[in-house]
Order: sequence, then structure tokens, then C-alpha cells
Amino acid sequence: MTTMRTNLADDHNKLLEVVLAYRSSKCLMVALHYDLFTWIARGCATAETLARRLQLDRRAVGLLLDANAALGFLVKRGNRYANARLAKRLLVSSSPEYRGSNLKYQEATWDAWSALKGVVKSGRPRISLLEWIHKDAFTADYIKAMGDVARLPARDLAGRLGLGRVGRTLDVGCGPGVYSAAMVERNPRLEAVLLDLPRTLKVTRGLLKRHRHADRFRYRPANFLTDSFGEGEFDLALISNVTHCEDRKNNLKLVEKAHRALRPGGRLVIHDYVSDPGLTSPRFSAMLAVHLLVFTGRGNVYTLKEYAGWLREKGFRDISHERIAVDSLYPSTAIIGHK
Repeated sequence: MTTMRTNLADDHNKLLEVVLAYRSSKCLMVALHYDLFTWIARGCATAETLARRLQLDRRAVGLLLDANAALGFLVKRGNRYANARLAKRLLVSSSPEYRGSNLKYQEATWDAWSALKGVVKSGRPRISLLEWIHKDAFTADYIKAMGDVARLPARDLAGRLGLGRVGRTLDVGCGPGVYSAAMVERNPRLEAVLLDLPRTLKVTRGLLKRHRHADRFRYRPANFLTDSFGEGEFDLALISNVTHCEDRKNNLKLVEKAHRALRPGGRLVIHDYVSDPGLTSPRFSAMLAVHLLVFTGRGNVYTLKEYAGWLREKGFRDISHERIAVDSLYPSTAIIGHK
């Protein structure tokens, strides 16, 4: 009987841990929305000071600060708050290791996830990703967030590709340009062409304008679904974290256009998260698939078999894959094919 009660308690605790996780997430994300960690670093150390500075309710600010102290992001002494070590490093906007843009993006996606019940019934998102991207404030946060996520895998991927003899690259759906930046850092003679929507490239240019190899970047405004990538121009084409937003038909179109854009012997590198054949692991991939459902309606997390099949169908050979950023919480994969 004792064992049964213990098992029931363990099961119940596991259930509650999942169901109530949103409370912790929301407290952190709203604190970031108001840049509370940054204001605390600037000396606004009490709920009263923060509320006055930001024109917020003092009691509500105090409760939110206490919650973030309970989560370990703040340290409270009397009525004063200070940033904990992690917050100083990752949540204060002046820190070179700031990761707040990605968390602000997660806050922006909250409404889309709230519509999941209706999406499961209709199979369609309430608002498409393209509609979200056409909102100026969302675009900037989204692109910066993708930059936060990309830094570690970009360095790892660039280090694995052997770029010494690569003269010209194409970065399809480049977003913040982090992958092209990492490749140029590996080979400063390389010319990187960054292709994305004009609205996105406006943000990209701002992010890369102070890069020490900024003169090696070329910007190509285009819609990767409807516009050409060129013909025989590139030694390497990169499609990173794009295919999961699209369905099989569109992904085959991307692979075909990349093949046409490459020089003989050139390489296509598709970099993305993958699912195991059963589609239930890694857990991150299964959750990302639902995220894509509420945002795109057509995107998915694909298997290595699917990727290899697309490359073969469109004429690529010597297909291989490599795990990227294996020490991170959410490793990704590069699938590589040769023209």
C-alpha cells in the first residue's frame, strides 16, 4: 500500500510539474518584457523604484520580482533586489552573452500557443508565421532571437565544413546572418551571399554592419519559395532552420533550386533539428513539431531518411550527415549532399 501511495504521489508530481511549468515561464518572460533585470543592473533595485520608472503597479511588480527570486534569477535582501549570476550573464541587455531576445520571442509566441485547441480542430494556425513576420516589432525580436539560438551551432557547423577552398556561399533564409558570419570568420576570403525577405535583411544589415568582415557580405532580397537562387554561382549553399517551416513540396523546391545554384562539385548543407523514425524523440523535436503546427500549419520536424530522400531525388550524391552542437541541450544535424 505504501509503495502504491508513493507511486501515485510521484505520478501526480510529474503531472503537476508539466502542467504548472507555464507559471515559471511566464514570470520570467514578463520580467524580460519589461527589462527588469537590465533596470536592476542600472540601480533600480526596489519594486517601488521600478514601478515608478516603468509606470507599472507597485504591488504587481513586487510579486513578479519575488517570483523571479524564487526561481533563482534574482537575490532579495530586505526590499532590494539584485541579479543572480545567471541573470547578470544572460538577462541583462548590456552583457555580451545576453540571451533575452530569444526569450522575448518566446513571450511573443505565447498567443499562438494559446490557440492550440482551435488549431488541433482546424489544422490551421490562427495567424501564419508570415503574418507575424510582417509585424515590425515581431520581425526584429524574431531575427535577434534566431541569432541567440544560432551562435553555438553556427561556430560548430562552420568548423566542420572545411571551408578553405570555398569561394562563394549562399545562405538561404539567412535571418540574422550568424551562419554566414561564422563561415566568413573561418575563411575571410569567402564571399557570403545572404538571401531573405527585404524586411528581414533590414534587420540583418543592422546586426552585421560592425562585423570585422562586413565587406564580405552581399545581401540579396528575395522570397526563397518563389524567387530563383541563381545558376552555377556558388560553392556551398546553406539552408539552415528553414526546412522545418515548410512542407515536403516546398522543401523539394528549395533543394532543386539549390542544386541549380551550385557549381559542379558544390555542396548543399541543410541544417536543422531532426526526429527519430518514431517521431517521439528527441522530446524537443516533438514539441517543436507542435510549435510549427500553431505557427505554420504546414511545417514539421523531419527524419534523416526524409532529408536524404529529397537530396537524392533532386540529383545530389555522396549524402552524409553530422551532429552539430552535441553538448548543447538541443543538438541539431547537418545533412550534406554534393552536386
